[in-house]
Amino acid sequence: MDKKRIKTQATIQILIIVAASFAFCYIINTSMVSADEPSQAMTATGISVVERSGEDVIKGYKIIKDIKITGEVDGVAQTIDVTAGSTIEKTVDGAIIKSGKQSINVDQGVLDKAIEDGGISTVKEKASSTLSELFGATKGQFLDAALTGVQWAAVYYGIGQLIGSFAGLEKDQTQAVSTALAAGSFTYNLVSKWGQLGFQKGLFAESGKGLLGLGGLGWGLIAAGITFAIMYKDTHTELVEFNCKPWQAPTGSIGGNDCEKCNEGILPCSEYRCKSLGQACELLNPGTEDEKCTWVNPRDTESPGIKPWEDSLTSGYEYDDVIIRPPGSGVEPGRMRIIRMAGTGCVEAFTPIEFGITTTEPAQCKIDYNHTESFDEMNFWFGESNLFLYNHSQKLSLPSPSSLEAAAPELEHDGTYTLYARCKDANDNENVDEFAIRFCVDEGPDTTPPKIESTSIANGMPVKYNQSSVELEVYVNEPAECRWSREDRSYNNMENEMSCSTNVWEMNNNLVYTCETTLTGIKNRQENEFYFRCKDQPNVNEEDRNTNQESYEYTLIGTQPLNIIDVSPNGTIKGSTDVISIFLEVETANGYRNGEAVCYYSETDNEADFIEFYETGTNMHSQRLDLVTGDYAYYLKCVDLGGNRDDNYTEFRVEVDRSAPIVARIYRESELLKIITTEKSDCRYSTQDCNFEFTDGIEMPYANQTEHVAEWQTELTYYIRCQDEYGNQVDPNSCSIIARPFEIIEQAED
Repeated sequence: MDKKRIKTQATIQILIIVAASFAFCYIINTSMVSADEPSQAMTATGISVVERSGEDVIKGYKIIKDIKITGEVDGVAQTIDVTAGSTIEKTVDGAIIKSGKQSINVDQGVLDKAIEDGGISTVKEKASSTLSELFGATKGQFLDAALTGVQWAAVYYGIGQLIGSFAGLEKDQTQAVSTALAAGSFTYNLVSKWGQLGFQKGLFAESGKGLLGLGGLGWGLIAAGITFAIMYKDTHTELVEFNCKPWQAPTGSIGGNDCEKCNEGILPCSEYRCKSLGQACELLNPGTEDEKCTWVNPRDTESPGIKPWEDSLTSGYEYDDVIIRPPGSGVEPGRMRIIRMAGTGCVEAFTPIEFGITTTEPAQCKIDYNHTESFDEMNFWFGESNLFLYNHSQKLSLPSPSSLEAAAPELEHDGTYTLYARCKDANDNENVDEFAIRFCVDEGPDTTPPKIESTSIANGMPVKYNQSSVELEVYVNEPAECRWSREDRSYNNMENEMSCSTNVWEMNNNLVYTCETTLTGIKNRQENEFYFRCKDQPNVNEEDRNTNQESYEYTLIGTQPLNIIDVSPNGTIKGSTDVISIFLEVETANGYRNGEAVCYYSETDNEADFIEFYETGTNMHSQRLDLVTGDYAYYLKCVDLGGNRDDNYTEFRVEVDRSAPIVARIYRESELLKIITTEKSDCRYSTQDCNFEFTDGIEMPYANQTEHVAEWQTELTYYIRCQDEYGNQVDPNSCSIIARPFEIIEQAED
């Protein structure tokens, strides 16, 4: 039966439920209202009333004590004794009073006098509902009809909720049924009880009355139907899997016939261009000037051979009953059986197992649970890979037969599986026959509790400062119900429930089942411990379920704020080339592990423009920048493993300096030859001439300073060359200064 037919049948069933529910409620409503009809109610109290044509208010009279009343009996004036509780029938200009077996016609004046004397009182007919009476509505007016509709709509809405619950409807479907019944009831009461409309309560109105000839029930059904049609949604859950696989070049002759195109044109053929034209294309003479792309094996008609891949099989299992599928047409289909070397030989339920096949040539392989006629009809790539490989491995985890029967008894699965594999080579040769892979899954009974395999946030990870709660996913090896607590307690005493995948088909891509929760009460600067326990088999009897006897311990580390404590460079940076290399450096502290973080920089402060530092991940971070002359500003951000972040900013100027240092002053001081340079520099000298390599000169302390000294010796000539911190120095065979010390023996007199 297809989905469209199922959907149609479900819709018809729900419509029948709505119609039957409305009819049931209509009968109840009508029977309850009929008990309040004026004729019956008034008769019971000794009052009979009629409605005056054209009036909105129905008035009645009540005999409240024994009185004498004067009127006409058969046209003759007469006075009779009237007892309390006698009946009164209203006429156009008076009333007919019946006391015992006597009747008398009383005109309006006499009636008014009796009312004035207190023997007769006027009464107003009761409103249509308790809600109308509460608001003082007059029967037959709009307010009376509307409030009655509201009252009954609330009743019908509640009935709809009960019907939806008992019928097993979805939440949205139950809401549609309830609202439709409420809307129909409101419309029915409004139309049938509003006196000015004059509609009948039934399906059709009297001749000449009603819109489209419909009565209150007719319009109620229309309102219910329209409301249901608007609100009804036939929802169902469908799992959709989307896989993004690498693009593969065409196979067979489609790609092979295009191989030679790589040799055409101006651009040289490369292995990449060659292989992109077809799977069977190969580059000949690689690395020479005569590289050519060609279809090397166009006459290949043999499909890949298949045999088990021993190295891929999970430890504790072995291949049995193996028949290797030979290359070619596959006259004899291949097969293998997987058995566990312990226990019954069947695969453990809800336990991942990996197996594989090897092909005689690079091939794409597919796998399926069902028999198919061709490679293209198969649904799944072997190992979720569409690459042309020799080795293909598949990992899966399967439920036990008992868990399948609990979830879907109609399947009646015995735990025996056969998977079918086919492979296709680059020349489009595919296996006609299927390679069968057989195994069984242990029937149980299941006596092992569920196992928590991992969590979405790794155990022992830090969390952001002042973050008191964390969304967490816990991954379990089988469908289960899980709880958590801040203390190590038994499952039943853990106070926090998780939202878990409890159906066998809700396994994720990692072959585990997901439980979601929010961990709360996380404190800063300390380890926060949590304890998890689970109970398996949600769909079986409670006594058959297995519960963790030991908790899964989980820790989150509370942190403190992260700080950027130092940033460089700043100010002015100089260099001797057009492009100057500088290093952007940041130091971080606190946060997680005393400042361990990843830092980023940006020129725009736009979040999308930040670039990660080349050297980062500790508390010291560095990034080389090659810049030309100009002013620069950089925005910085650093984030630690817990998500703590700090931002900073630096600005500096880059200038090109190609001038050699200048000696501004030279003199003798304390038996030293001392020179002063205009900038920090390193100075060296020779006693021969200016033509010496700077590194070969005699050092003059102090380097990277502006003051430099040498020993004062009058018999020497000092050929001095200076170099600044950017490497600028005077031209070869030139000196910054030449100094010849001398002694003054005697001061000449004038």
